[in-house]
Amino acid sequence: MKKLSIKAKVTLWYTALVFLLIVVLLGDLFYFSSRVLYERAGESLSRVVEAAAGQVHFERGELDEREIGFYADGVSVFLYDDQGRRLAPRSGSGPKVNALLEDGVLKSSQDGGERWLVYDRYTQIDGVSLWIRGVTPDTGFSGPLGTMLLLALIASPFLLLIAAGGGYLITKRAFLPIEHMIGTVRSISGGNDLSRRIGGSGAKDEIARLGGTFDEMFDRLQTSFEDEKRFTSDASHELRTPAAIILSQCEYALEDEKSASELRESVRVILRQAKRMNSLIARLLLLARADNGRLQPEFEEVDLGELCAVVCEELEPSAKQEGLTLHQEIEGQVALTADQTLLMRLVTNLLSNAIRYNRPGGSVTLCLRTEGENALLSVRDTGIGIAPEHLPKIFGRFYRADAARTAERGGTGLGLSIVRSIAQVHGGSVEAQSTLGEGSDFTVTLPLRREENPGVGEPD
Repeated sequence: MKKLSIKAKVTLWYTALVFLLIVVLLGDLFYFSSRVLYERAGESLSRVVEAAAGQVHFERGELDEREIGFYADGVSVFLYDDQGRRLAPRSGSGPKVNALLEDGVLKSSQDGGERWLVYDRYTQIDGVSLWIRGVTPDTGFSGPLGTMLLLALIASPFLLLIAAGGGYLITKRAFLPIEHMIGTVRSISGGNDLSRRIGGSGAKDEIARLGGTFDEMFDRLQTSFEDEKRFTSDASHELRTPAAIILSQCEYALEDEKSASELRESVRVILRQAKRMNSLIARLLLLARADNGRLQPEFEEVDLGELCAVVCEELEPSAKQEGLTLHQEIEGQVALTADQTLLMRLVTNLLSNAIRYNRPGGSVTLCLRTEGENALLSVRDTGIGIAPEHLPKIFGRFYRADAARTAERGGTGLGLSIVRSIAQVHGGSVEAQSTLGEGSDFTVTLPLRREENPGVGEPD
């Protein structure tokens, strides 16, 4: 069986709701209307019976019927003695109702295929005990109320058809923007143009917000696909160069008449390029695990100040070789729960970048302090700086603001991406500020207390 569309489902639910409302409203209407008619009939019976009681009198023990109104406002009046024998009217005309005499009780009785409303009153007049009964036809649904019910039952199917048709047209019109979305999404998924967008109609309803959400998703997908294409291209390029050098050196070493020194030099070149490839692959693996949530940090209590001091001591020779001064500004002990190896790589990457892209005679300053529940690690340099248009992109993989200078200085374009990934794994963040020609300042914010990180998955 073919599944119903949302429009059909909405129409069915809408029609069912209208049907339920009609049933409830008509039921309430006829219930309360019948109650009102019943109460009014009872009031009319009581009024006529009370009036008849005031007209009854006896002369020398005999009932005088001349002043009694035996029929008024559709009510027939009957008089009975205390034994239940009929006293008046003696003609025997009027409805014959066999119902138990009950004082002050309004009831319904059926006799001869007809229904009657009956009201009895027990009283004593001129020393004589008697019953006065009022009887009127119980029209029920055979009167105006029944006619209204019949008309309502006849009109209900037509009302439901009108409601269903109107509901379907309204639903169809309301779903037109969704049809447009479906067409746009199909054209995007079926083609290669990821720049197309659904666009908004200017409204602020739920469908417009859905379209805006789709557009935001397409923006992220387009950015992700472009980043993936660039990443694949850059990774291939980075790996192709050392691979080509290794192949050429192997071919050169296999040629005839090579001295031992030449062979050793070829092996050194191969080893150097193999180490470069191994480092690049290790960095790519780290980023891939971080992206997939499978990077498994080993959290422990770490003295970040001591760790920074160790990294600075290791990089001191490199800074001096470049003619740079390395400063430390560590405010007391900064302890936090983190992965020591990953934090060491984070600090090393930041300091290595500051040294690599600095200028002779410049300086690198590492600052560490606490602020509230966070540790703030800042690395400032007096280097070449970063242009404002490149600043938002520097954390992208293989991104180089100046590819020629980066290649000349030996960078791979992955250091800052790794810094950001490590900071995120620890629940922190990294920001960069820079002035072209004056230097850059990178600040990493890390929480002192570790929280559950949803980005960390199961181990490989």
